[in-house]
Amino acid sequence: MQFETARLCIRLLGAADAAALLEIQNTDFVLRYNGMEKWDADKMRAYLEKKKGSLFGLFLRKGGELIGEIGLTQDSLRYDVGSIELNYYLGEGHSRCGYMTEALAAVLRYLLTDGGNTLVTVRSFAPNMASRRLLEGLGFRCEGVLRQCVKGYGGVIFDDVLYSVTREEFEAAYDRT
Repeated sequence: MQFETARLCIRLLGAADAAALLEIQNTDFVLRYNGMEKWDADKMRAYLEKKKGSLFGLFLRKGGELIGEIGLTQDSLRYDVGSIELNYYLGEGHSRCGYMTEALAAVLRYLLTDGGNTLVTVRSFAPNMASRRLLEGLGFRCEGVLRQCVKGYGGVIFDDVLYSVTREEFEAAYDRT
């Protein structure tokens, strides 16, 4: 599966992408608002194998550089209602340039139409205002906050803000097709 946008090629990640993804993921910028620790190459390869078919890399169409990831998982808070959970991150050098908005819009369009999902959910650490604004711009609605929910990088404990979007909400807020 692959998605094309004006500036990005979004495709499933594989073993050949491990080194480039590890370089992005292990930065303090990415780790700051994620429940991850720094990994080594073996752990990254194992992760890519375990999550095969559910991790998408964001590659610049011009030059082919890997700049981020979008992951799909079972919705951890809902059962059998046609929902899926997203997680994502972007390398610092490409943040605040609209790449993640572009990528998420393409993935959401697929998930909420051809993918057969009725709802997409995302969890964001409370202080990550850039991510929260991104989600709200794509039509996501805040469902609430789980206080003291996740221990993040460096042992910091974060509140988790829960968001969801339906096809109608996404189309009303973002979809221009």
